[in-house]
Amino acid sequence: MSTNLNGVMFQFFHWFLKKDAQVLDGKTLWQFLKSEANRLRNIGIDAVWIPPAYKAASGGDSVGYDVHDHFDLGEFDQRSTTATKHGTKGELKDAIEALHGDDSEKYIQVYGDIVLNHKSGGDKEDYFWQAIRVDKDNRNHERWGDCFECGLIEVKGYTKFTHEARAGKYSSFKWNVRHFDSIDTAFEIRQNNNVFQDSGDYIYRLLYNEAGYQPPSKSFESWVSLEKGNYDYLIDADFDYGRHDVREEMKYWGTWFTQEVELDGFRLDAVKHISADYVREWLGHVRAKTNRNLFAVGEYISGGTQTLHDYISRVTTQGAFPQDISLLDFPLRFLFKNASWQGEFFDLRTLNRNTLMVEQPAKAVTFVENHDYEYGREYDSHVREWFKPLGYAFILLRDKGYPCIFFPDYYGSENNGNHRAQSKGQEYLDLLLKLRKQFALGAERYYDEQNVAGWVRMGGVPHARGAMAVVINNSYRQVKGIRMNTGRFNKRFYHLATIKFTGDKFLVVKNRYNLYGDKAEGLWTDSNGWADFVADGGTVAIWLEDGVGLR
Repeated sequence: MSTNLNGVMFQFFHWFLKKDAQVLDGKTLWQFLKSEANRLRNIGIDAVWIPPAYKAASGGDSVGYDVHDHFDLGEFDQRSTTATKHGTKGELKDAIEALHGDDSEKYIQVYGDIVLNHKSGGDKEDYFWQAIRVDKDNRNHERWGDCFECGLIEVKGYTKFTHEARAGKYSSFKWNVRHFDSIDTAFEIRQNNNVFQDSGDYIYRLLYNEAGYQPPSKSFESWVSLEKGNYDYLIDADFDYGRHDVREEMKYWGTWFTQEVELDGFRLDAVKHISADYVREWLGHVRAKTNRNLFAVGEYISGGTQTLHDYISRVTTQGAFPQDISLLDFPLRFLFKNASWQGEFFDLRTLNRNTLMVEQPAKAVTFVENHDYEYGREYDSHVREWFKPLGYAFILLRDKGYPCIFFPDYYGSENNGNHRAQSKGQEYLDLLLKLRKQFALGAERYYDEQNVAGWVRMGGVPHARGAMAVVINNSYRQVKGIRMNTGRFNKRFYHLATIKFTGDKFLVVKNRYNLYGDKAEGLWTDSNGWADFVADGGTVAIWLEDGVGLR
């Protein structure tokens, strides 16, 4: 995590970002990131999470999660392209150099997106390999016996990765079927001298390693999610971390990648599908080899916190060399989604319960939206626009968690397939970021009711300019207030801004807000420091103590 005051992360991509998107202004993503380095520095961003930077099976059109060659950062002609969707290796290194800046500039950390689960887009395998069909929805149900589509089979899949264009540069490791423990696509299946086509209904768990290799048998990993019985397998050719050579190759790659582009940390993809013990091993190795305390946040998608606590404990307290890790706070994000769809029927009191932000804030990376659930990824999976200012105020102006801003929430987006264009939130997010650095400091007093929640940041610590009161209201077109204690007696608080979504854009109404009546410009606390702070329906309102303002 950034050691800067009230650090903020920025996810600098999204799933539906076109290579010719207007916001990129003719640049690749890496070139645009370089050009935006000073803006990010000036608005208060402390770390940037970049997308997978390596060659994908889908070539120049892929976000990067269908990893084909981890060592090709846009340098070799593979998958019908040299550059990745995001640009060339040289452009990536230039962007990171710009973010790091020189000695006179604020240093912005860079977190690489790390996919340790699988490889994609392999060539046809030369060898049959013994396997068993496994039900996709119950991985503990292996289809042994004499029933239809049961019994021992031999499969050939797309598990051969020679990377001839790279010709052994950076790594001479040759991947083939023996290095994986499961696949979901076979181009040929053989059983009892009969040849079958892949039905697409099963996962094929590979059973054995080559003769003489220890261990002789393969299996799904332990310390993965227990969803579907065992959620080791996710997609494509799944790495077999029961093999020493696979573990070592991926640790070597992690060290190489970190040093090659000078990363400061990682966002670890799909950790629920990878043994927590290997994640610990991988982090420990890369940190030791680079001699750096690299930040790490894992993507463990779960709506319940206990699973996240168990995972954190396994990585941070177990084994010979425990490793520090944070997790993305999906329980909070799912609450934001529900709140945005349910409107005033959602009880805002639930936002401050059963989340990682509440229960283990030092390990929580909080966010409102990301590429997995943004508009168009799944049916109604996204956080609706009207709620986003409330959500961002909740993560940016509170005293808990490490907040992350999502690219299209700041820059906006364009229609693309199932994705509907979003309005940019630059104006209100710039304001919230300033408030985070100057007023979201000191102790916090939190209050909530069904349709209104608020908190006071007390200030009184270095860099704090004064006290701030924040109110979020999910009522439909109804001004509501909440009584909060500010610790300021007989003190005036002035209305700084109310932020709302108007249907096609975000509006920041500063100074006077007529719907607040006699509190349109300000309000007074009583002799004990209490006051009723208000916000309009579907908005967030910010109040600052008199005599101080934003710089």
